[in-house]
Amino acid sequence: MNLIMNDLRTQRLLIVGDIHGFPETSVELLGIGRFEHRALQLADLSGRPGLRGDELHDQLFNEDGILRAVRALCEIDGRACVGIGFSAGGTALWQAVKAGLDLQALICVSSTRLRFETSPLHIPTMVVWAEFDAHRPTESWNDTVPGCCKTYTGKQHDFYRIDALTPKSSLLTDVAAFVEGRAPCA
Repeated sequence: MNLIMNDLRTQRLLIVGDIHGFPETSVELLGIGRFEHRALQLADLSGRPGLRGDELHDQLFNEDGILRAVRALCEIDGRACVGIGFSAGGTALWQAVKAGLDLQALICVSSTRLRFETSPLHIPTMVVWAEFDAHRPTESWNDTVPGCCKTYTGKQHDFYRIDALTPKSSLLTDVAAFVEGRAPCA
């Protein structure tokens, strides 16, 4: 499936950051093609813009923060967007798609809470993990729930903080290939 139009229109990316605020701005995550970025922060989406780190994690998963974030995401017109979520941001996007957010496709990077999801989404999905992330789902989960899965050898959970900003990194190459309809998982 080719997600990018073959004409000169811009592909829209809806990016949801992690609990630490990464990425902080609409940084250029993909160095090829034409991409328009819209970066959102979990703290803002959850209604607690001043929170970061463990406090935000607690708000999201022990209080009602993830539900608030999902509701906020469902109010966005994502029909022309590919969603990219980092860590808890990917979890929020996945749950928002389940709740009705209309995206073209979804990429979740180190979104380890997806291990609790039991069924695939109705859109193309790609999940990526770090080899040394103790909370990543089992290989059985990876074989049945996401459409596409990649594990990066020798990496820790937050590898994306460097790799997402490093031109021509394996992560960016694989994300771009997925967005462009060239499956990096085959």
